[in-house]
Amino acid sequence: MCGRFVATTAPQQLALLFDAQVGDAPSTEFVANYNVAPTTQVTTLVAEQKLSVSAKDTQVDTQLHLPSNVTRVLRRAHWGLLPSWSKDRSRAASMINARSESLTEKPSFRPLLAAHRCAVLVDGYYEWRTVGVDTSVKQPKQPYFIRSPDSAPLAIAGLWTTWQDPLRNHTEVRSCSLITIAPNDQLAEIHDRMPCILDGDALDEWLASPEAPLHVLQTADNDRLVAVTVATAVNNVRNKGAELIVPTTTTLF
Repeated sequence: MCGRFVATTAPQQLALLFDAQVGDAPSTEFVANYNVAPTTQVTTLVAEQKLSVSAKDTQVDTQLHLPSNVTRVLRRAHWGLLPSWSKDRSRAASMINARSESLTEKPSFRPLLAAHRCAVLVDGYYEWRTVGVDTSVKQPKQPYFIRSPDSAPLAIAGLWTTWQDPLRNHTEVRSCSLITIAPNDQLAEIHDRMPCILDGDALDEWLASPEAPLHVLQTADNDRLVAVTVATAVNNVRNKGAELIVPTTTTLF
């Protein structure tokens, strides 16, 4: 699973890197967070129809492989899906992740596949080792920081929806879940799940295909990510500084 991640790239820079509009993502108020926890606000990337459409907009953008009447936009979302039928926010903490293998079976996720796909933009994520751990010994699990080899932001496949909060005058709340998949051989040494990373055409297709392109939800290659052990200070969500990603040993792979 993915239960914590790092968000240090400002929305303006994310917009440049992913050829997107900033949308409602805050810019002047942005503060780097090295320990993003569930039920907080995160930055998502979505594909939206342009407000004005001309005849030429039916063509395909050769750079992004998207219809030219579609544009990428950054949108803020509550991390932890809140289905439209939710009575309150209590469900969100248990719906931060969605397993790729059961997306078409779960009533919370199945209706979102057609037109509510997104990517959650992160600078890396944390995972706690569960493989080969002696559960009879009470001790903190070893956390790992996992990122791109070049430290570039990652686009994790996700789903989003909107919900009206009955306790706040039915204010509309956008929420999301990350999609997880079976790990590659190297990350399987740490945990039995990993986020689904989208790159290139796979990201384009996931965001804007008229039908749910489930075939793009693939396990990343072994060399797509690197992992290092980090201190258990990350276990406390109140700790949010850059010291959390400082390796405590050499790179695992």
